[in-house]
Amino acid sequence: MARFRRFGFALLAGAFALTACMPSWPSDQSSDSAGVPIEIEMPSAPVNLKSYYEQDLSWQTCSESYECATVQVPLDYDDPSGTAINIALMKRPAASGDPIGTLFINPGGPGGSGIDMVAQADYILSDTLLENFDIVGFDPRGVGQSTPVDCVDDAALNRILDANYYGADAQQRSENDVAAVRTGCEKNSSDILTYLQTENVARDLDILRDAVGDPQLYYLGMSYGTFIGEEYAELFPKNVGRVVLDGVMNPTLGMAGLVYAQANAFETALERYMSFCLDSVDCPFTGSTDEALEQLHQLFLDAGEKAVPTDDADRPLTQSMMFQGIILPLYSRNNWYMLTSALTELVEKGTGTQLKALNDAGTSRQDDGTFADNSVEANWAINCVDYPSASDEVWQEMGQRLVSSGNVFGDFMATGEDLCKGWPGNPDEDPGPFTAQGAAPIVLIGTRYDPATPYRWAEEMHSMMENSVLLTYEGDGHTAYGQGVSCIQDSVDDYLLNGTVPEDGLTCAAQNN
Repeated sequence: MARFRRFGFALLAGAFALTACMPSWPSDQSSDSAGVPIEIEMPSAPVNLKSYYEQDLSWQTCSESYECATVQVPLDYDDPSGTAINIALMKRPAASGDPIGTLFINPGGPGGSGIDMVAQADYILSDTLLENFDIVGFDPRGVGQSTPVDCVDDAALNRILDANYYGADAQQRSENDVAAVRTGCEKNSSDILTYLQTENVARDLDILRDAVGDPQLYYLGMSYGTFIGEEYAELFPKNVGRVVLDGVMNPTLGMAGLVYAQANAFETALERYMSFCLDSVDCPFTGSTDEALEQLHQLFLDAGEKAVPTDDADRPLTQSMMFQGIILPLYSRNNWYMLTSALTELVEKGTGTQLKALNDAGTSRQDDGTFADNSVEANWAINCVDYPSASDEVWQEMGQRLVSSGNVFGDFMATGEDLCKGWPGNPDEDPGPFTAQGAAPIVLIGTRYDPATPYRWAEEMHSMMENSVLLTYEGDGHTAYGQGVSCIQDSVDDYLLNGTVPEDGLTCAAQNN
């Protein structure tokens, strides 16, 4: 997810945070399973949506060895005879040429591209999944190639994302930027802005399931992709086939509750990173873990007062950029060395070039100042129609608790303007609950020290979802499948390929580098 700084949603790749987040991929992904398909009849299409469910997909070769298609879905499910919008898909055909079905995948965000995830499938999924499934990713409504949301031009987006809201006019500048985003979204995307809810994405996914000819859904959702899976299982429990949710979100907490839990998860991840750093020979910090974190906190505060020079004289490292640059490497323990290098540059040279580069990777900003996708704006727009705006009192109380606990990023994450207040279509109630009553077993995966989707969210959703099983990875980083954890991978593969439900409560040991 990306999170407001009460305005700026710190992009998590995400429940949050940006998708995939620069993992280091394992080289050995093997399994002996041949794969067993689900064999049931196709469910009947809803009468009022029959024309959408009876679409014939026209796959066209794209990006060399992939196939692409477009499916139409109703913009408004309460008025399916009205406007239709496009959902873009990309498929990596099963290597065997004889797939047991389609495995839909989603990387997170919100705002992450499932099409981009398919392009990386060889590095994420095991050889046997690639052998036996057609792998299909889609850009959810509002995202990427699927009738995208647009709010501001690249110049304005650069300015807003890089801004430091300090000084005498900070409040006014922050209010102006929030107003510019809201106004821009309404001006440029008014036709779709109020229809981007994750509930609608789940409804779209059922149309996609039907379009590929699968009677039930095979799905691997990560981070925010788990929210899509939760909505799907609640709406279409009988259509759930084999569903894996990795890096589980608990949307029922609401935005303030999610941000509070996430701020504490980032703090735990920072503590673990700092302990790792202090045990290495090249750590730029000294003393105990608490003392080192205080040194980092001071650098963070200093960047708010005065931006740090970088290799671009016109673009110094602001506090917002520093935040994103620090949290991104926390998504994979394999990238902690990268964070140490960037922080060493900051401490020893007083420059922030490497942190600027990490920030840019997290926001899809390219060297020329343009953005490779619309993930930032889609993130804002989707979150603002999924969660009610919290009151100023709630944010203030939460911020006070985070600051009093010494949280490094607490004040940053809890203060600022609330973009969602006054947003078109901002809901009155939080999402959920999600019980998935009547669904086939759903596999949830929680990583003990996940910085973006705290482990307790997986526990909470396990308690809420009636027929779920919970797998635990006792390690660091965001999500567990595709990170070289054989205990997790083998269990998931056996479930997706053969329908063998993993043992509830299975715990997999950390594999630290």
